[in-house]
Amino acid sequence: MFAGRLLVVLVVAALAGVGCARRIAPLVQPTRSAVALTGGPNTSMVYLARAGDGVIAIDLGWWGSRGAVSDALRELGATPAQVTDVFLTHSHRDHVGAWRLMRRSRFHVSESERSLLFGDREFRGWIPRLAERVKSSGSPGPNDVAVHAFAADTTFVFGLDTLRAFVVPGHTAGSAVYLFRGVLFLGDAATYTPWGGYGPARRNYSDDARTGAASLAALWERLPPTAVKYVCTAHAHCRAYSVGLASSLGARATSIR
Repeated sequence: MFAGRLLVVLVVAALAGVGCARRIAPLVQPTRSAVALTGGPNTSMVYLARAGDGVIAIDLGWWGSRGAVSDALRELGATPAQVTDVFLTHSHRDHVGAWRLMRRSRFHVSESERSLLFGDREFRGWIPRLAERVKSSGSPGPNDVAVHAFAADTTFVFGLDTLRAFVVPGHTAGSAVYLFRGVLFLGDAATYTPWGGYGPARRNYSDDARTGAASLAALWERLPPTAVKYVCTAHAHCRAYSVGLASSLGARATSIR
């Protein structure tokens, strides 16, 4: 029964992404950055960029991530061994798929996400919780990867590049978003559907949708002025940033508190 229910959930989730254009061109800069798209119709995105003395990654995708990430690294003339740092927006299975490929990297998560990544604590959202009970995602254990956790908004410097991490709990207890080279990587703190546009995290996938909405509404004032040029969800729905988009997301988030 659980397996059948899970199959229905996964089909619905996949269909949610069918027909949606993936406007990721501004993220791709030859020799500097590349994108791997994984996970079938409801695409999970992996962003890779040369920074400092190595390569950084934001999220690690899902189905087919090993091959897709390896191909994207080749576009940069890089190998998995050159990925020094991995930044996870959260630890749902569709964002950590290639962790074994990157097991020698430093993994960065919010402090509240650490136990979820290692499977020491269950997700509260019923869909990811059920999925783990039916079939474990095989997430890493504490001896598999080196995790560096941050408890508050944090700045990381890689040579001439700066990555800023912002803690936005709600979708999961330790969800985070990242600002890098003008792109705000929202993870699943914001979502997109063809019929509703951009909005807060989906309730059935979230630990606490109300907290997630409040975190999203409060995010925009914490961002450096004029620093955001482009925004992307973790499922490769991207668009140019505008005050109108921020206002719309904030208003929609506030409406479900």
